[in-house]
Amino acid sequence: MSDPAPSRVEHRSGHDLDLVVAANGEVVLTFVPSLGGRLISCRFQGREVLWHDPDLLDDDLVPLRPPSSWPEPDGTMASWTNLGGNKTWPAPQGWDDDGQWHGPPDAVLDSGAYAVEAEVDAEGTATVELKSRADPTTGVQVERRFRLPAVGSAFEQVSTLHNRSDRPVTWSVWDVTQVDADPASDHDGVVHVETLGEPEPPEHLFAVEGRIAYEHSADGWDVPSQDAVAKLGFPDATGALVWRRRDGVTLHLETSRCEGATYPDGGCPVELWFQHPLPGPVDALGGLEVTAHLVELEVLSPLTTLAPGERVSLTTTWRLSSPVNVAR
Repeated sequence: MSDPAPSRVEHRSGHDLDLVVAANGEVVLTFVPSLGGRLISCRFQGREVLWHDPDLLDDDLVPLRPPSSWPEPDGTMASWTNLGGNKTWPAPQGWDDDGQWHGPPDAVLDSGAYAVEAEVDAEGTATVELKSRADPTTGVQVERRFRLPAVGSAFEQVSTLHNRSDRPVTWSVWDVTQVDADPASDHDGVVHVETLGEPEPPEHLFAVEGRIAYEHSADGWDVPSQDAVAKLGFPDATGALVWRRRDGVTLHLETSRCEGATYPDGGCPVELWFQHPLPGPVDALGGLEVTAHLVELEVLSPLTTLAPGERVSLTTTWRLSSPVNVAR
C-alpha cells in the first residue's frame, strides 16, 4: 500500500477576495486573511460544516457583490459585516469600560487584514498561521494557527492573544464558530455541552427574543436549535461540546477546562448564541439585522492578566464525523 498523499496548501486570488486553502482527503479548510483571519469554510467529505453569509458569498465563496461595497465598521453592530465562519476575539465583550472588548465590529481584530503563512511539512501536515496587527484599544495581537494532518478528519487550532502594548491587560481567548442551523436545509440539530458531575443549570446571559430551552443528559446539557435570539453560558462545562446536525454531520470541539481559574461572564468556559431571522434592525443589538438561522459555538480560556510581551493561548481540537450511509 502506498503512503497517503500529504495535505496541500493553495493560495487563491480573484473576485476581489484572496483565500488560503488547506486540504487533505477528507477536510478542506478555507481562510480569508483579509477579513479578520477567518476560517470561512470547513468542508467535510464535500459538505459544508460552517455558516457563511449567503447574501455576501455564494457556495463557492465568490463574493456576490464587491467586498469594497460591504459596510465599513463604524463601531456599531449595524455596520458589522458578519461574514461567518470561525474567528478569535478577546473577552469579555462589552461597551461599559476599557476592560471589555467593544466589538464586533472593529477595524483590526474582527475586520482587519491578517498576515498569513502556510506550508506543508515533511510529514504531510498543513499549517496555516494568521496574525492580526496589534490593536491599540485592547493592546493585543491575535495569532491563529491551524494544523491539518495528511490523514483523517481531525485538526488542531491554537489561538493566542499577545500583549503588544506597554501596559498590563486582562483578557480571555474567545473562539467563536458559527454553524448553519437552517431547518430548510436539514442543517439544524442539537448542541451537546459536556459538564462536570451533576451540573448547575445554564446561565441565561442575554436575550433579545425567546428563552433558550435545554434538556439534561447523562453528562451535560442538550440544546436543540430553535427560534430564539439569545445566549446561554455553562459554568460547569468541561470545555468540550458536540454539534450534531440533522443530516448526520457531527462536529466535536474540545478544549481543556482550568480548574480554579476565572472565566468571563460569571465563569463560563463554553457559551452558545442562537439566532433566527427577525424583521428589521434590532435596537438591543445596536441596529444589527438578524437574517439567518445559526448557532455560535463559543469556547473560552480563563481570564489572564498579561504583562507587556506575554501571551495566553487556547488549544481546540476539531473532530468531524458522519454515518457512513449519509450521501455526499
